[in-house]
Amino acid sequence: MSAKPDEELIAEVLGGDSGAFTELAGRHRPRVERLCRRFFSDEEMARDIAQESFIRAYTALATYRAEMPFGGWLRAIVVNLCYDELRRRRRRPEELVGDFSAPEVQWMQTANVASPEDIVGEAEERREAYDLAHRLLDTLKPEDRMVMVLKESEDLSVSEIAETLGWSEAKVKIRAFRARQALRKQAERMLAAGRNRLQS
Repeated sequence: MSAKPDEELIAEVLGGDSGAFTELAGRHRPRVERLCRRFFSDEEMARDIAQESFIRAYTALATYRAEMPFGGWLRAIVVNLCYDELRRRRRRPEELVGDFSAPEVQWMQTANVASPEDIVGEAEERREAYDLAHRLLDTLKPEDRMVMVLKESEDLSVSEIAETLGWSEAKVKIRAFRARQALRKQAERMLAAGRNRLQS
């Protein structure tokens, strides 16, 4: 038996079958949790935001319009919750550039020719890169971090990012440029700190 399309499950939820939402959420949960982990290295935080995203989606389901795929509509909810959390927990860049683990330092030395975008992209493959990417991303302003993750990790286009965040395409382009500049600057600081540690 083939799986019901999202739209059919949504119609069932709106018709009073809350069990259909369990199936809908189960289908989208892996992608939602993966997206949350791209913004937060703390697994518990990522799970909490994923859960809150489904609660928000359930309560707002009557506002969903089928012109946009349900996955895209849900992603916008997830991204906005992540954005709110990033703004709440904003820290100064100086607090984030120190005390590297030995594997991080080693990886930085072998990857010192990599661009910050490469480091963010490599985060899926290597634990040291994952930790380092999050440390780099933690130094960005929330707006710049949103654009960087959606562009480099989620492979969204400028127009898709603009639609997801409710921004103009011009704003997305400016933020992407600023994010790259800021990441390069922080990557240089981290490499210098890593070299100092190796030499001491």
